[in-house]
Amino acid sequence: GPAQAVRASLVRAQAAVARGAEGAARRLVDHALALARPEALRRPFLEAGPWLRALLSAGPDPGAAGDWLTPSVSDGPAARDAGPPQPPAEPLSAREREVLQRAAQFLSTEEIADELCVSVNTVKTHLKSIYRKLSAGRRGEAVRRARQLRLL
Repeated sequence: GPAQAVRASLVRAQAAVARGAEGAARRLVDHALALARPEALRRPFLEAGPWLRALLSAGPDPGAAGDWLTPSVSDGPAARDAGPPQPPAEPLSAREREVLQRAAQFLSTEEIADELCVSVNTVKTHLKSIYRKLSAGRRGEAVRRARQLRLL
Protein backbone atom coordinates (compact mmCIF):
# COMPACT_ATOMS: atom_id res chain seq x y z
CA GLY A 1 0.00 0.00 0.00
CA PRO A 2 0.95 3.65 0.04
CA ALA A 3 2.56 3.51 3.48
CA GLN A 4 4.99 0.80 2.38
CA ALA A 5 5.75 2.63 -0.87
CA VAL A 6 6.49 5.82 1.10
CA ARG A 7 8.78 3.96 3.51
CA ALA A 8 10.59 2.24 0.63
CA SER A 9 11.15 5.55 -1.11
CA LEU A 10 12.50 7.08 2.10
CA VAL A 11 14.88 4.14 2.65
CA ARG A 12 16.18 4.58 -0.88
CA ALA A 13 16.52 8.34 -0.28
CA GLN A 14 18.51 7.72 2.91
CA ALA A 15 20.82 5.39 1.00
CA ALA A 16 21.25 8.09 -1.65
CA VAL A 17 22.17 10.64 1.04
CA ALA A 18 24.70 8.18 2.48
CA ARG A 19 26.43 7.81 -0.87
CA GLY A 20 26.37 11.57 -1.50
CA ALA A 21 23.69 11.65 -4.20
CA GLU A 22 21.65 14.52 -2.78
CA GLY A 23 19.78 15.17 -6.03
CA ALA A 24 18.56 11.58 -6.21
CA ALA A 25 17.64 11.71 -2.53
CA ARG A 26 15.56 14.85 -3.09
CA ARG A 27 13.72 13.24 -6.00
CA LEU A 28 12.99 10.15 -3.88
CA VAL A 29 11.75 12.29 -0.98
CA ASP A 30 9.57 14.30 -3.39
CA HIS A 31 8.17 11.00 -4.68
CA ALA A 32 7.47 9.86 -1.09
CA LEU A 33 5.76 13.18 -0.34
CA ALA A 34 3.58 12.83 -3.44
CA LEU A 35 2.56 9.32 -2.38
CA ALA A 36 1.93 10.34 1.22
CA ARG A 37 -0.03 13.54 0.61
CA PRO A 38 -3.39 11.98 -0.45
CA GLU A 39 -3.36 9.71 2.61
CA ALA A 40 -1.78 12.35 4.93
CA LEU A 41 0.85 9.82 5.98
CA ARG A 42 3.16 11.61 8.41
CA ARG A 43 4.56 8.74 10.45
CA PRO A 44 7.11 7.48 7.89
CA PHE A 45 8.59 10.98 7.77
CA LEU A 46 8.62 11.30 11.55
CA GLU A 47 10.38 7.96 11.87
CA ALA A 48 12.90 8.70 9.12
CA GLY A 49 15.24 10.55 11.47
CA PRO A 50 17.39 13.65 11.40
CA TRP A 51 18.80 13.04 7.92
CA LEU A 52 15.40 13.90 6.44
CA ARG A 53 15.05 17.15 8.39
CA ALA A 54 18.53 18.14 7.27
CA LEU A 55 17.66 17.35 3.65
CA LEU A 56 14.34 19.23 3.79
CA SER A 57 15.81 22.28 5.51
CA ALA A 58 18.93 22.46 3.32
CA GLY A 59 17.00 22.65 0.05
CA PRO A 60 16.30 25.77 -1.96
CA ASP A 61 12.70 25.73 -0.75
CA PRO A 62 12.57 24.59 2.91
CA GLY A 63 8.77 24.70 2.82
CA ALA A 64 8.58 22.22 -0.07
CA ALA A 65 7.18 19.56 2.27
CA GLY A 66 3.94 21.51 2.39
CA ASP A 67 1.72 22.57 5.23
CA TRP A 68 0.23 19.10 5.68
CA LEU A 69 3.61 17.74 6.81
CA THR A 70 4.98 20.67 8.78
CA PRO A 71 5.76 21.53 11.54
CA SER A 72 5.92 17.98 12.79
CA VAL A 73 8.71 16.83 10.47
CA SER A 74 10.36 19.80 8.85
CA ASP A 75 10.93 21.75 12.04
CA GLY A 76 11.84 18.82 14.28
CA PRO A 77 10.69 17.80 17.74
CA ALA A 78 10.71 21.34 19.17
CA ALA A 79 7.84 22.38 16.92
CA ARG A 80 5.74 19.39 17.96
CA ASP A 81 6.14 20.27 21.63
CA ALA A 82 5.77 24.04 21.16
CA GLY A 83 2.53 24.58 23.03
CA PRO A 84 0.35 22.88 25.59
CA PRO A 85 -2.05 20.32 24.14
CA GLN A 86 -5.56 21.60 23.59
CA PRO A 87 -8.25 19.72 25.51
CA PRO A 88 -10.89 17.92 23.46
CA ALA A 89 -13.83 20.08 22.43
CA GLU A 90 -16.20 17.38 23.65
CA PRO A 91 -15.32 15.47 26.87
CA LEU A 92 -15.06 11.70 26.91
CA SER A 93 -17.91 9.79 28.51
CA ALA A 94 -17.21 7.49 31.44
CA ARG A 95 -17.53 4.44 29.21
CA GLU A 96 -15.19 5.94 26.60
CA ARG A 97 -12.62 6.54 29.35
CA GLU A 98 -12.94 2.87 30.40
CA VAL A 99 -12.39 1.74 26.81
CA LEU A 100 -9.45 4.11 26.43
CA GLN A 101 -7.84 2.83 29.65
CA ARG A 102 -8.01 -0.71 28.37
CA ALA A 103 -6.75 0.31 24.95
CA ALA A 104 -3.76 1.87 26.73
CA GLN A 105 -3.11 -1.56 28.26
CA PHE A 106 -2.75 -2.97 24.71
CA LEU A 107 -5.91 -5.04 24.99
CA SER A 108 -7.51 -6.07 21.71
CA THR A 109 -11.00 -4.96 20.79
CA GLU A 110 -12.30 -8.41 21.67
CA GLU A 111 -10.57 -8.39 25.08
CA ILE A 112 -11.98 -4.96 25.87
CA ALA A 113 -15.45 -6.18 24.92
CA ASP A 114 -15.09 -9.23 27.19
CA GLU A 115 -13.89 -7.17 30.16
CA LEU A 116 -16.66 -4.59 29.81
CA CYS A 117 -19.35 -7.18 28.95
CA VAL A 118 -20.32 -5.42 25.74
CA SER A 119 -20.21 -6.40 22.08
CA VAL A 120 -17.18 -5.90 19.87
CA ASN A 121 -19.21 -3.46 17.77
CA THR A 122 -19.95 -1.36 20.85
CA VAL A 123 -16.23 -1.14 21.62
CA LYS A 124 -15.53 -0.17 18.01
CA THR A 125 -18.17 2.56 18.25
CA HIS A 126 -16.60 3.88 21.46
CA LEU A 127 -13.14 3.82 19.84
CA LYS A 128 -14.39 5.80 16.84
CA SER A 129 -15.91 8.36 19.16
CA ILE A 130 -12.66 8.56 21.15
CA TYR A 131 -10.65 9.08 17.94
CA ARG A 132 -13.00 11.86 16.87
CA LYS A 133 -12.96 13.61 20.23
CA LEU A 134 -9.17 13.38 20.60
CA SER A 135 -8.47 14.17 16.93
CA ALA A 136 -6.65 10.89 16.52
CA GLY A 137 -6.53 8.49 13.62
CA ARG A 138 -5.38 5.36 15.42
CA ARG A 139 -5.47 3.71 18.81
CA GLY A 140 -1.86 4.51 19.72
CA GLU A 141 -2.30 8.13 18.73
CA ALA A 142 -5.45 8.39 20.87
CA VAL A 143 -3.63 6.89 23.87
CA ARG A 144 -0.68 9.24 23.38
CA ARG A 145 -2.97 12.26 23.13
CA ALA A 146 -4.95 11.15 26.19
CA ARG A 147 -1.72 10.92 28.17
CA GLN A 148 -0.70 14.40 27.01
CA LEU A 149 -4.06 15.70 28.18
CA ARG A 150 -3.72 13.75 31.44
CA LEU A 151 -6.88 11.77 30.74
CA LEU A 152 -4.99 8.56 31.55
